[in-house]
Amino acid sequence: MNISTLIARATSGAGKKTIYKSPGKMPSFDASVWPYNSQNDCSGYVDWCLRFSPNRKVDHPLYKKINGGWFETSGIHADGLASTGYFSRIENAKPGAILVYPDYTGSDGNSHDGHMGIVLEVNGGKGVKGVTKIVHCSNGAYTKLGDAIQITGSEIWQIKKESIIVWLDGLEE
Repeated sequence: MNISTLIARATSGAGKKTIYKSPGKMPSFDASVWPYNSQNDCSGYVDWCLRFSPNRKVDHPLYKKINGGWFETSGIHADGLASTGYFSRIENAKPGAILVYPDYTGSDGNSHDGHMGIVLEVNGGKGVKGVTKIVHCSNGAYTKLGDAIQITGSEIWQIKKESIIVWLDGLEE
């Protein structure tokens, strides 16, 4: 896959009235655009955009250790830090990169899901702050706007200190 195909697939999800549901239902990888009224979460959306794994399972020891072998935020975050699987951490974002933070325990003592999205635009700044547009699927957007997939800034990733930028190894520029 190349960056232009990835970004076309990713931006095709905006405005499609996607319902946020974890783990959701994966649309066909053969589809070139995201279908209307589908149901998914952030990692399922990124998985579909990348055409990574049709059932969201990853046959790699790191993913199996972290989360039972699922394509999801904590596994991708760990992979980016270790660069032993499919993703490598990069210091400065570029279109097609993924911003991700893992599941975490909040100040309320409760467990919270991590989050990820696909970088669309950067301003040349350093790290996560250099991202000006990102497309992602979130429960917050679904609750507020009735559509889980939105194109926004990177503010949520900027306030999460665990946020990193990763690149899919082999993604053609």
